[in-house]
Amino acid sequence: MLRKEIGDALRKLVESLVFLVIIPFMYIVDKLVWKWGLDYRSLIDTGFVITLLIYAVYAGGTVFQSERKDRAFEYLFSLPLTRRKIILAKILPRLGILTLLGAAATIVVGRGLLVEAGITVLVLFFSSLFLSIAVFSIAINIFGVGLIYLMFFQGGRVVGRFLLKIGGSSYLKWLVTQSVPAAVLLIPLGIAFWLTFKKMDARPLKLQMKTYYSITLPALFVLALLIALFSRSSMAGL
Repeated sequence: MLRKEIGDALRKLVESLVFLVIIPFMYIVDKLVWKWGLDYRSLIDTGFVITLLIYAVYAGGTVFQSERKDRAFEYLFSLPLTRRKIILAKILPRLGILTLLGAAATIVVGRGLLVEAGITVLVLFFSSLFLSIAVFSIAINIFGVGLIYLMFFQGGRVVGRFLLKIGGSSYLKWLVTQSVPAAVLLIPLGIAFWLTFKKMDARPLKLQMKTYYSITLPALFVLALLIALFSRSSMAGL
C-alpha cells in the first residue's frame, strides 16, 4: 500500500509542476509578443511558491481520490492494517514530498520563504486533507480551504493585535501569531476527520458523515464568531 501511495503522491507532484514548466514559455512569449518586461528570476520564484501552494492543497484534497474513483473502499478496509497505519501510509508520502518541495522552493527563493510560508503551507495541506473525507469535489474542497485560510489569516491578525499590546520579542510574536490560529483551526478538523475515518466502512461516505459534521460545523461557526468579536473589540480599542 505504501508503494502505491508514494506513486500517487509523485503523480500529484508532477501534475502540480505544470505551472513551473510553462514559465520559460511565458518568458519567451513576453520577449516576442507581450513586451511586458517580465523578469525571469521573479517568474521562477513566483512559480515555485505557486507550485508549493498548489501541491499542498491538491495532495491533501485527493487522499481518497483513487478509492472514490475505483470504488475501492471495501478493499482498503479489508487490508490487514490498522486504521492508523492506513492513514499514515496515505499522509506521510504526501507530507514528505511537500517538505522536499518546500525545501527546494526555499533554496530557490530564499530563506524568507520558509519563515513566511511554512505554517501557511501546512495549514493548506492539513485543512485540505481534513476536508477530503467529506467533500466529494476538488473545486468545493478548494473553496473550503480558501474559507479556512481566511479564518487562519484573520485569526492571525487578531492574535497579532493582542500581542502588540502586551509586548514581547518579534520572533515570538510571529510564531504565536501563526501557530495559535493554525492549532485552533486544525485541531477540531483533525479530531472530526480521525473519528470519522476510524469508524468508516464500505458504505457510501455520505451516509457516514454525521460525526464529522457535528464537530466541524459548530467548531468553525464558533471560531468565525470569536474572530469577528475579537476583531471588532480590537479595532474599537485602537
